Amino acid sequence: MATNQDAFGVSSDQIFEKISQMNSTLTSQERETKQILSEIYSVIIALDLVEKAYLKDSITNVQYTNSANKLLAQYKTYMNNEDVRREFVDLEHFKTKYDIVASNAITRLERGIPITVEHAILDSEETGGSNVSGGLSQKNGGYNGKDVAEATGNFITVMDALKLNYKAKDQLHPLLAELLLSINKVTKNDFENRNKLINWIVKINKMKVEDVLTDTEIRELLFDLDLAYKSFYSLLE
Repeated sequence: MATNQDAFGVSSDQIFEKISQMNSTLTSQERETKQILSEIYSVIIALDLVEKAYLKDSITNVQYTNSANKLLAQYKTYMNNEDVRREFVDLEHFKTKYDIVASNAITRLERGIPITVEHAILDSEETGGSNVSGGLSQKNGGYNGKDVAEATGNFITVMDALKLNYKAKDQLHPLLAELLLSINKVTKNDFENRNKLINWIVKINKMKVEDVLTDTEIRELLFDLDLAYKSFYSLLE
């Protein structure tokens, strides 16, 4: 299993001994589970280094976003393994069990999206070369119609998904994250009700894989999405 943390000076192979405490009684499945846990440990440490590097302005917005997205995706992929989830329990348990001191990474894993996405911090490279003026993506003096259409379409996609009974973490979190990213391409302004979307992304990210939203929560999310859409649309008028 290849490691991606070598560039950050963190080796999952070195961590493997600490987590697995291997002995001849381990089955092949147990050995694989321990190995994946060591990879998760490495992801957390690497993500913490990325977060600190960004806060110190040692890397650009684009470099940070790409690295953070990659590590968050790897973390989610490793957590798809049922045996790993059983051993992992939850982030707080894993952090305490292995004495992990990585507060920036823990926060980012809990929120599930890079800080640049959460706070709409974009470079011109990320906006496809559009000029950002007054917090709005513009081309030729007007709004970037393609970006506006994409964001509008993503609002509709999420609401339709909820109406089609999408209510699991792995169904909704990617859609909401993509919606937020598309909104950020249009505006960096913290418009009214944008924070409601952030809160739902974080809430759903903290759900266990087997958890689902209740009917009441789905209605609340639909209501908040409608409010956010109306606020977003008002910015464009």
